[in-house]
Amino acid sequence: MKSRNQDESMQEMARNALLLIPNFVKLLYRLIADKRVQASEKAILLGTVGYMLYPLDFLPDVIPLLGQVDDLLLAALVLKRFLNSVDRYILLSHWDGPVDLLLSIDRILEFTRYILPDGVYYKVVKKARDDTLDADYEFK
Repeated sequence: MKSRNQDESMQEMARNALLLIPNFVKLLYRLIADKRVQASEKAILLGTVGYMLYPLDFLPDVIPLLGQVDDLLLAALVLKRFLNSVDRYILLSHWDGPVDLLLSIDRILEFTRYILPDGVYYKVVKKARDDTLDADYEFK
């Protein structure tokens, strides 16, 4: 059984994560326009933006909170992948969110642990979190 503090913490995490959606969409658009990003990478970005903006995706956006979780998760996973394929400074130069980009990605991936079924989390999110070792940010 969850305590009241855990519920409040979860609600705060959800609220903070949802507020980042416009920043992620803006970042993805900026990366699409950046000449330093390869065309094949831009195709992934376009697909991600299209998915995030389309209201009737896997979890329809009309469902409060859950409708945005899949959008956030996809954006975080795509950007986590880009940490390995695109120069980090390109990503960071386009980010204007209120919190560090890498910290934002990590928080979203952690937040989805409470929303997604365990099997889905461990197959999709946990694998993505373990695949990237970030020496600058790994130790907290």
